[in-house]
Amino acid sequence: MRNVSNYKRASLFFNDITDSTVTAKKEQSFTLQHFGYECSRQRNTMGEPYGPTLAMPLHFTIKSLPDGYLKELYQRLKEKDASVFSVVFNATFRTDENGDDILDDYDSALIVSGTVVGVNENYDTLEIGEQRLHKPERATAVDLMMTTVELLLQSIVYVGNNEYHKKLYINY
Repeated sequence: MRNVSNYKRASLFFNDITDSTVTAKKEQSFTLQHFGYECSRQRNTMGEPYGPTLAMPLHFTIKSLPDGYLKELYQRLKEKDASVFSVVFNATFRTDENGDDILDDYDSALIVSGTVVGVNENYDTLEIGEQRLHKPERATAVDLMMTTVELLLQSIVYVGNNEYHKKLYINY
């Protein structure tokens, strides 16, 4: 078996990669272009934090091709139950005996759970040009789609080195 790096900083999986019953395959991951969230607590007049952790929604943007793979996002938008996503940083995959690239190792990860409250898709066409010596430029059009998802957080689990786990429950 060989290890394969995907040369991506962050990947998104539509499940909990720390669950032993889940096999995280490279083909089931999405390239994470952007994500952001903010958690806060109230402060008293002395500036000391108190009360439960409050959150703004987590927003993430994934790059994908418009081929129907995002149907699961719309299913989660329709449901009222919490969904689980994994944000994996610097993932390394290994090829198993079936030829599938399976998640082998990663630097750190965020396992987030919450309710999907919004999905926004942006379509664009990218012109890719090939330049050859003494030949005119040829352009190829590629359809791209960027999908932004808004997730109302319930919890965030940070998974670090040496099986370190830190869970933050969020009230909203």
